[in-house]
Order: sequence, then C-alpha cells, then structure tokens
Amino acid sequence: MKLAIIGSYGHVGTVLKGLEQLPDVHLAAAAKWGPDDPLGFMAGPAMADVAAYDDYAAMLDEVRPDVAAVFTPFHRLAAGSIAAAQRGCHVFSEKPLATTLEDLARLRETVEKAGVKVAACFTARGEPAFLTIRKAVLDGRIGEPICAVAQKSYPFNVRDDFYKARETYGGTIPWIGIHALDFIAYCTGQDYRRVAAVASNRAHPSHPGMEDQGGLLAELSGGGAAVINFDYLRPWGEAPRPWGDDRLRIAGTEAVIETKDCASGVELTTGDATELLPLEPARNVFAGFAAWLAVKNTGCEQPVPPLVTTAESFRLTEVALKARDAQDAGKFVEV
Repeated sequence: MKLAIIGSYGHVGTVLKGLEQLPDVHLAAAAKWGPDDPLGFMAGPAMADVAAYDDYAAMLDEVRPDVAAVFTPFHRLAAGSIAAAQRGCHVFSEKPLATTLEDLARLRETVEKAGVKVAACFTARGEPAFLTIRKAVLDGRIGEPICAVAQKSYPFNVRDDFYKARETYGGTIPWIGIHALDFIAYCTGQDYRRVAAVASNRAHPSHPGMEDQGGLLAELSGGGAAVINFDYLRPWGEAPRPWGDDRLRIAGTEAVIETKDCASGVELTTGDATELLPLEPARNVFAGFAAWLAVKNTGCEQPVPPLVTTAESFRLTEVALKARDAQDAGKFVEV
C-alpha cells in the first residue's frame, strides 16, 4: 500500500512511528500544506527515496496513494482530507476532522460518495492506561459505568500564530477537549446526549482566539455525567515531567477505576481492595488503521478492527464542535 503525507503539523509522528510496524506500507511522497510548512520529518537519509511536493493536489494526482495522512493546521484539515477522498484515498487525519460543522458535512458527503474510510488521530486510544481501563470496564469490573471525570492539561510553551484566531485555530475543545471526549466514550462504551461548556483566555493575551482553560459538562447516553477540564496552564521549564497531564476517573455501580500519575498507571477500587492493574501494551492508532485496510483489501473476512472507526471519527468531531458551540452560546446543546 502506498502512503502519502500532507503536512507536518501535530501528531504526524504517530504516522512515522506506525510505519515501523507496517512492512507492507510504503511512504511514497509528502507534500507541504502551504509555503510555510518545513516538512521537517523529511530530513535525513531514511527519506531519500520519498518524493517531496510543494502542492499536495499535484502529489495526490501523480502518486495516487492508497492512504493519505493529513496533518495541516486545523482549519485546513477538511480541505486536505476532501482532496484525498475525492481521489479515492483512505484518510488518516489529525483531529478535529474539521473546524466547522459545515466542513465536516462536506467531508462526510465526499467520503461516503467515494466509498473510502477515515480515521481521526485519537492517540489516547492506543495508550496503555486507557486500553487498560476500557478492558476492565468491558470485563464488568466496575459494574455499569455511571460518572466519568477527565482532564487534559498542557503547557502553553510555544504556540503557532494560527492559534491566535478562532477562525484558524477552531477552539480548544476541538483540539484538546476532543481527546477527553474520545477516551471517555471509548472507555465507557457510551455516546453523548447533550453538552455545555465554559472557557476563556485568562493567561495568554498574545493568543486571544485560543481559550487557555475551560470546563465541559456532558450527559452520557446511559444517563450518567461526564465532566472534563482542559487547559494550557501546566507549568513548563527545566523540571523533568510528561508533556501532558491526562486523567480519567470512572465511577460505576460496583467500583471506581482511575488513572494515576499522568496516566502512567491505573488503579481499581472495589469494596474489598484497591489495586494497581497491569497495563495493556501500547498500540499505534495509525498502524492499526493501515493494517486493517491492508487485510481488508485482501478479502479476509475478519480483519482485526482498527482502534477508531470512520463513524467514531465523525461522531466525536461532531460532539466536540457542538460542545464548542455550546460554550459560545452559553447553554446546553443537544448532540
């Protein structure tokens, strides 16, 4: 299978790491998302045989890849994915799939018409802590999951100019909050009914269009509640610490399960004991998607399903965009 990469922003490293597990997937080409894209990952002898393009449309037309990985600034993601899907390419996209509901609808229509698959780069699904929590919940170890509380906290550090305006950034819920919306849905096995949110920029006036903190309240499809806090307020300097402080706690009818120490461990609390669970091995979201496509193309009846499906990718993007709209409107929004 031939892979082409559009852009070099965000979690493009997930694709490059995933390729190490995919001997049958060949990186054929990469293209800039625009003139300011350095395509930094193309440096070095390992990329000597990879064609580089200034125009991704020309690359798609000439290379005709089977899969396109789209990693542009957020407001350009939908356009890159639509261009790939129109040419019959499956798409692995940085999240959110789009920054407006209108662009999301256009992408969905294009994907359905072309008959291709799309996966959003929901990296948390492949992390050991969330895989471990999901397995414990599916195994019935907490009973029925009722209440979920999550956190996504990052340092501001250095942020690009496109973060400064909502029109190009898209909002912190679609960029950061979407991770928590996703791993709550993934670990509980539930969808969302309605959402409300508040957010503002309090500490970074240089980037007025970027909310640097906020909170989100959602009703789960099972009737319980999900609460998420997100921010760019994590201190950053010389102290050795993980880039993000991700947390998840799910309370069920029989037990509570939660991450510990920046999601480096998982603790299960029952009426009888509190124990640290052995962690599931990490999985690469892109590798799983590409391997599934490759096996599916051979006609195998039961390929190993990918970590994230097309339907889930569109659904979680829709929920995140509606949650941002709920924040702007100051009211609950049905999702």
